[in-house]
Amino acid sequence: MLRPYSPRRLKINLSQLLLPAFVCGLAALGNLLTSWSEAAAQSIPSEITVTPKVSTAAVEGDADDPAIWIHPSNPAKSVIIGTDKDTGGGLFVWNMSGQQIQFIPLGRPNNVDIRYGMQVGGQRIDIAVTNLRASPKQIKVFQINPGDGTLTDITTSSGILTPQLRDPYGLCLYQRPTDGAMFVIASTQSGATANLHQYLLEDDGAGKIKGTYVRTFGNNMIRQYVEGLVADDELGYVYASDEAHAVRKFYADPARGNDDQIAAFAIDDGISGDREGLAIYKCAGNTGYLLLSNQSGTDVKVYRREGENGDPHQHTLLTTIKTNGSKSTDGLDVTNRPSSNQFPQGFLITHNAPGKQFKLYAWEDIAKNYLTICPGPTTGGIENPDVQPEEFWLEQNYPNPFFSRAASRLGANPATTIPLHLAKSAYIKLSVVNLLGQTVRTVSEGIIAAGDHLLQWDGRNDAGEIVPVGVYLFRLENGRHVQIRKLLLAK
Repeated sequence: MLRPYSPRRLKINLSQLLLPAFVCGLAALGNLLTSWSEAAAQSIPSEITVTPKVSTAAVEGDADDPAIWIHPSNPAKSVIIGTDKDTGGGLFVWNMSGQQIQFIPLGRPNNVDIRYGMQVGGQRIDIAVTNLRASPKQIKVFQINPGDGTLTDITTSSGILTPQLRDPYGLCLYQRPTDGAMFVIASTQSGATANLHQYLLEDDGAGKIKGTYVRTFGNNMIRQYVEGLVADDELGYVYASDEAHAVRKFYADPARGNDDQIAAFAIDDGISGDREGLAIYKCAGNTGYLLLSNQSGTDVKVYRREGENGDPHQHTLLTTIKTNGSKSTDGLDVTNRPSSNQFPQGFLITHNAPGKQFKLYAWEDIAKNYLTICPGPTTGGIENPDVQPEEFWLEQNYPNPFFSRAASRLGANPATTIPLHLAKSAYIKLSVVNLLGQTVRTVSEGIIAAGDHLLQWDGRNDAGEIVPVGVYLFRLENGRHVQIRKLLLAK
C-alpha cells in the first residue's frame, strides 16, 4: 500500500517498537557473521580446482579478451563478447551455450570492456568498447542491442583516434559514479609504456560517441608494459598488470589530480610468467575479490577487493583458482549475476590460448565453502545498484535486519518499510526475490505518481505464508532499469 512520505514519523514509531530487539539481534548477528568470516578465512585452501561448464566456439586467429553482458530482462539471453586480435580478426558475440551469434571484422582488436546505462541521444544504452592495433590506431564504441546482445558501431563519424598509443594493447572502461562520465583507460605495448592514457567518451550530438584525450598518468612507474586493466567504478581505482613485475593501483578519476601509483602487489605469489587479465567480483559494501590470470600456468590469483586488515591498499594473495581446460590465459572476466540455468550464481570466463576460445566456470563451483557467493541483480540494467538512474531510485529498507518474530512479541504488526522516489509518474514493479531469483512477493505493481513513497513488506509470500529467515532482495524495475537492495530477515 502506498503512503505519504513521512519517514521521520514512521521511523520513530518503528524504533519504539523494535529498537530493543533490533539492537540485541544486530549484536548477535554481528557476532555470528564475524565467526563465519573467521572460520571461512581459516579454511580457505591455497588452491581451488574448477572445471568449465561451457566453451565458446573457437576464433580463426588469436583469441584474447572477453567481456560479459547480462540481458536486461532475460538472463538466459546474456552474451559473451570476445576479441580475435589477429590480422583478419574482429569482435565475436557468443550466446550462453558458446555458440557464435555475430562476428564484426576489425583491425586487430586487442581488449574489450562493457558498461551499462550510458546517456546517449536522450536515452540510456549499454556499450562495448575495443581498441584497434591496426592503422589507424583508434577506439571503437558499439551499442549493445538490449534484445539479443548484438553490436552496432556508434563511433563518431570522424573516429576516436589514439596517436598517444603507438601499439594499443590494454583497455578498460571507468564510469564515474558522481556524474556518470565514461572514460577509456588504455595502454600501449611500445612507445610510452611507462604510463597509462585516459580518454573521455561523450555523446557527439548525433547519437554517436566521440572521444577526447584527458591525461597521461602513472608517472613512469610501469616497468614493462600493461595488457590487463580493470577499473573499480565504486571505489575509484584502476588496476594495471605490469606483466613481468606487479599489479599496480592508481586513482581512476582524472579530476582527483593524483597520477601517482597508490600500491603494487602480486609481485611474487607464485607467478612465474606474465600477469595478464584482471577482473573484479563485486559484493555488497564494496567488498569482493580481485582476480588475476597467471599466463604461465592454468591458474587465477585471488585477492580481496577491499584490502586486508583495514588497509584498502594491502592486497595479499588469498587463494589460487586452478582452471582446468584453460591454458596461457590472457583476458578474463567475472560476474555475480545469474545468466542461465548453468550459472545461477554468476561465472568466471577465461581465455584458453591452445583452443583459441573462452571457458566458462560456475562461481559456486569456484567458491564452494571457501569464498563468498554474492548475489547480484537477477536482470541487467545498471551495473551498480548504488548508482541511481534519474527516473527513480530505491532506498534501503528499514529496519534491516528485519526481526519479524521479535516485532510480533512486542505486539506490533511486523513489517519493514521500503522508501522509493519517482521523478515522474511511471509504471513500476517492486518485488521481493530470493537468492535464486525467484519472486517471493510482489509488493507493488502499476502506475505510480511522481514523488516519494513508502511501501511495506510483512515477511509473507504471495500466498500469505510467512517466509523462512534468510537473505532476500528487493527488486525495483520499470521496464528499462533495475535496482536491487538486500534485506536480512532474522528470527
